[in-house]
Amino acid sequence: MLLSHPVIFRRGICTTRKALAGHSKWANIKHDKAKNDLEKNRISFRMSQQITVAVKMGGADVVGNPALATALEKAKVQNVTKKVIENAIKRGTGELGDKNNVEQCTYEGIAPGGVSVIVQALTDNKSRTVGLVKACFTKFGSNLTPTAYLFEKKGSIVIDRGEDSIDHVFEKCVDLGAQDIIENKENDQLVEVVTDPQDTGRLAKELKSMYKIDQVSIVYKPNDDTLVEITNEDHQKSYDKFVKLLDDVDDVTDYFTNLKEIES
Repeated sequence: MLLSHPVIFRRGICTTRKALAGHSKWANIKHDKAKNDLEKNRISFRMSQQITVAVKMGGADVVGNPALATALEKAKVQNVTKKVIENAIKRGTGELGDKNNVEQCTYEGIAPGGVSVIVQALTDNKSRTVGLVKACFTKFGSNLTPTAYLFEKKGSIVIDRGEDSIDHVFEKCVDLGAQDIIENKENDQLVEVVTDPQDTGRLAKELKSMYKIDQVSIVYKPNDDTLVEITNEDHQKSYDKFVKLLDDVDDVTDYFTNLKEIES
């Protein structure tokens, strides 16, 4: 997913029971293995979602679908099994039948701090998914409500610019019909190329001949005049908890907000 929110890791260290550690060594090993297996399954599930979405967006032909090609490359890097990949493709084409068919759903709502959110999900049970997503909002006294009018739907192609300068990339992309390019603040090698949603596939194919494609997707960009800031500490804590809840919903594939980025 293309997600932008703070993630805080906190690790507690306890030294008072060090002498007793040997008694639970096997339990700890089993616990760590279970955690690793759970994480591996979660990654596999997320990768299969990306593959299915890519197939639904541009078909099962890898040559003609850069989004699918990129998703498959990432899945292989993550050691996703061949069977999982094949089933993900079949879900996207509908080959697995109605019982296993999945569809993309979009939900809109207001998160803590007055942040507008668009949530995208992939589901085989819309009643289940809407209930899970709605619960994330209602837990904080909010609900699903229209917010799409605050955003613009765009095609997003993230590329590795290689040895090219930003200016050179910009010129190339504009010549190919791109609307804008955005530098990645965390990795200056990556550049997001923004285009019309209907032009995403064509532009991605052209860029693939010049650059390494990192991701291809359809996104929602907030309008500049609708961006909001969270200035209340309690609201920020609630928002962080909301994001964590949303992340834990397996059916959710992506979400977009109009939260203003804080310049570091």
